[in-house]
Amino acid sequence: MHAAVDLKQPALGAEPRAAVTLQWRLRGDALALWRALQALHQPGAVIGIGASLAAAVGAQVPGLRAFGRLQRGRYAMPATPLDVFALVPAHDPGQAFDNADALVQALDAHAELVESLPLFRYRRGHDLTGYLDGIENPKDDEAWATALAADGSSFVFVQRWLHLRDRFAALAPQARDEVFGRRASDDEEIAEAPESAHVKRTAQEDFDPPAFLLRRSMPWGDARRHGLQFISFTATLDPVQRQLERMMGLDDGLQDALLAHSQAETGAYYWCPPWDGQRLVLPAVSASVVPQALLPAAAPCTVRVCADGPLELSGALIIAGMPATGARLCRCGQSASKPFCDDSHERSGFRARGEVPPIDEPQVEAAPGRTRVQPIADGPLALWGPVRIVGDSGKTITCCNGPTLCRCGHSANKPFCDGAHAAAGFRAPA
Repeated sequence: MHAAVDLKQPALGAEPRAAVTLQWRLRGDALALWRALQALHQPGAVIGIGASLAAAVGAQVPGLRAFGRLQRGRYAMPATPLDVFALVPAHDPGQAFDNADALVQALDAHAELVESLPLFRYRRGHDLTGYLDGIENPKDDEAWATALAADGSSFVFVQRWLHLRDRFAALAPQARDEVFGRRASDDEEIAEAPESAHVKRTAQEDFDPPAFLLRRSMPWGDARRHGLQFISFTATLDPVQRQLERMMGLDDGLQDALLAHSQAETGAYYWCPPWDGQRLVLPAVSASVVPQALLPAAAPCTVRVCADGPLELSGALIIAGMPATGARLCRCGQSASKPFCDDSHERSGFRARGEVPPIDEPQVEAAPGRTRVQPIADGPLALWGPVRIVGDSGKTITCCNGPTLCRCGHSANKPFCDGAHAAAGFRAPA
C-alpha cells in the first residue's frame, strides 16, 4: 500500500479549509485535450477523467463507467457525466481561486468549463445542517487501502446536494437527530434511531462486503442556495454504487430519511490517474483515433453587426475552442443553439440597429491572426486580439483590441456589452 501512496496524485486525500471543484466538457479534439492533461503539472489539484473522454481517445481504463441515474418513487439522483474533473484544495479561498484559474487557463482551448463550485470548511468539519461530516472515514493505511488501487490510481464520485435547510430546521431537535441517526449535541450515534436514519442506511461495515469510502465532502453556497458537494474516493466504483442504491432503497425498499431534506442535483464518476512525480500517468490512446483538423490560417477578424439580427464573424476564429473561418453568433439572447444564431431573432421580433456611429477612440491595425471568441457564462462574448467591427453596410464602427460584445439582447450600447445581462437574468453556458 505504501507503493500506491507514493504513486497517487499529491493532493488526493487533502483536508483543506477551502477548495474549488471544476468540471469540464470536451469541445473539439479529444486527443488535444488528452495531451493537455498529459502536459499538466498541477500537484496542488486532483484530476479525474470521465468515461466519455477515455472512450473518445480509445484509452482502456478498467472499471471506469458513467454514473447512471437512480430513481425510486419521488426521489431521484440525476446523472450528469462530464469529461474532466478537478478538486483544487487550498489553505484559503484566494489560493483556491488562483490554482483553479491556472487549471482553467491550461485546459480552456480544449474543454468547456461547465461547473466551478467554491467549497469551504464549516465549523469543525460540519455539514451546513449542523452535523459533523465524515465521522466514519477510514484513517491512515486503511484510508489509502479504501481509496487507492495498487498503481496509485483512484475513482472519485462527485455529487452536488442542495439542502432544503429551512424545512429541516423546522423539525424538532429530536426529529432532526433521527433523520441522521446521530445527536448533533455530542455526535454520538443513536442506537434506537429509525432504520431509515442516514447513519444506518450508509453504515459502511453493514454491507457485504463492507463498502468503505474515503470522503472529502465540503459545503458550498450562500444564503440563498447551499448544500454539500459529496466527494468520495474508492479503489473501485462498487462501494459507492452500493451505498447510493441503498440510500435510494433499491435493495430493500427502505429509503434514506435524508432524501426528504436534500436533493441531489448532479452525479458523475471519474478516474484519477496515478502520478509519476511530475505529471499524470495516462494510458495509451488508440492508434485509430486521429486528430481533428488543424487551426485555420491566420487572417484578420471582422465582426459585422446585422440590423435586427446576429453578429457575423469572419477570419481565423477559435469559437469556444472550436476552429472556424466564419460564424453567425446570437445577439438577441433567444437562440437555442447559443452562442450560434438559429434565427430566433426573426421569431422573437428582436430590434437592434445595424449601423452605429464610428467610435472616437485610438484605432488599431486589423492584422492577420487567430481570434479567440469566448462566450462568458451568463454574460457577453469576449474576443481576444485586434477586431474590425463594421455596421450592416460595411462601414467601420471601430477597429480595437479585445471588444466585449452583447449577446443577451438587453444592452443599451449595442453591439457592446454594458452589463445589462446581470439585471436581465440572462442565462447561457460558456
